[in-house]
Amino acid sequence: MTDEPTSLDEIKRLLRQGQKIQAIKVLREASGIGLKEAKEQVEAIQAKMVADGEELPKMTGCAGAMILFAAGLGMLGAWMIS
Repeated sequence: MTDEPTSLDEIKRLLRQGQKIQAIKVLREASGIGLKEAKEQVEAIQAKMVADGEELPKMTGCAGAMILFAAGLGMLGAWMIS
């Protein structure tokens, strides 16, 4: 990373806000690495933050929406069967 301290601070701030995808984008822009590598590094930073005792948001964005959608499909399927 060319501007490591600033980028790391920004990545941690984004992770604290539950914006993992944006954190990956920031890392990619700062370092020029590929998507897979950036995702792995952001996940490592996230794991270190949790190991250090920080509580980070869980299930935001698409994951929460997907669970609600799956629950709705399950209810629809149960209704159709009965």
